[in-house]
Amino acid sequence: MHGNAALVTRSRVLIRGAAAVAAAGALPLTGGFITNHRQAAFSYLAAYAFWLSLALGSLVFIQIHHTINSSWFVVLRRPAEAVAGTLPILALLFLPVVTSLPELYPWSLPGAELPTLLADEIGRKREYLNVPFFLVRSAAYFVIWISASWLLRRWSIRQDAGDGEAIALRQRTFSAVMLPPVAFALTFAAFDWMMSLTPEWSSTIYGVYFFAGAAIASLSLLAIAAHALLRTGALEGMITASHLHALGKLMLAFLIFWAYVGFAQFLLIWIADLPREVGWYLARARGGWGAVGGVLVVGHFFVPLCALLSRGLKRRSSTLAVVGAWLLLMHYVDVYWLVLPALHPAGFRPHWLDFAALTGIGGTVVAWAARLLVAAPLLPTGDPRLQRSLDFVTS
Repeated sequence: MHGNAALVTRSRVLIRGAAAVAAAGALPLTGGFITNHRQAAFSYLAAYAFWLSLALGSLVFIQIHHTINSSWFVVLRRPAEAVAGTLPILALLFLPVVTSLPELYPWSLPGAELPTLLADEIGRKREYLNVPFFLVRSAAYFVIWISASWLLRRWSIRQDAGDGEAIALRQRTFSAVMLPPVAFALTFAAFDWMMSLTPEWSSTIYGVYFFAGAAIASLSLLAIAAHALLRTGALEGMITASHLHALGKLMLAFLIFWAYVGFAQFLLIWIADLPREVGWYLARARGGWGAVGGVLVVGHFFVPLCALLSRGLKRRSSTLAVVGAWLLLMHYVDVYWLVLPALHPAGFRPHWLDFAALTGIGGTVVAWAARLLVAAPLLPTGDPRLQRSLDFVTS
């Protein structure tokens, strides 16, 4: 393990605590899959999509950082690499989704078991919506994501041993080449794993909406990690108010982008007023789901928007971390609102399996990320941009 004594000690406590939380969630979740498989499958998918979005958002920002050759992000890169490094364990955690296809996706059932209209709609999409092709696509997504995250982190650690300029160029070239495949894989994964829960409905910007939420969530998690590392003294004097300010401005930018994409999708579908399109929103506007949507409008946009407009708030790690924690909560509510109405279209029905899935997956992911974080130096000392990052100042 690398880092100061306080960080190593706290990381061990975090790993053990996260593992205990994972076990506490996994036990009732396993029972839920046995006694109430359909509810457990939907609860699991919502929690899984939430935790996966953090890893994917982190991976995308690491690639953007390398591609545009930015320097300010260097001091924050290792925590982001640790989060993106959870993708292999998330690939294993995808198996319960694979074993729950009939409970989740109507298109995975034989046509004779479906209502006539739905069977006809799915029939027109059978070349894409079929189980073998779904599994092949899912495997391809993970190959793309894991290879990108693993190579970038491996090169980042090797860079500390020397040859920093050559490895930096390799990271930049690789990131630029791999950004489109990673982005397309993220988009189509959102189509396959979430949008196809309602196979008769589609939106071309659904994947962009999911990415926007993932971007906010991953930046929010990074703000929390920065505050925690500053409190341990591990990066004291290295993560400055300027770094936090830049991070906060990105959070604000992607918050506005998320709201824009969400409103654009809603407005275009509502104006068209086609029964096959508005049905998706009608299910999310009745029986309590409309209240959840209202919570997202206020809690996921207006409240953090007002907070992030403050320059002083963005330059303090404690207040930025609080906003980050709030946005993480709202992101889970957002993902929940995307997924669970497919199970409960008549109204909002929270279930104890929602919490079990969130903690079972989350504890595993947090423990894995914490282990990766302390397995390498917190600063990429071989990166030729490190000094520029340490000297970074923004107004």
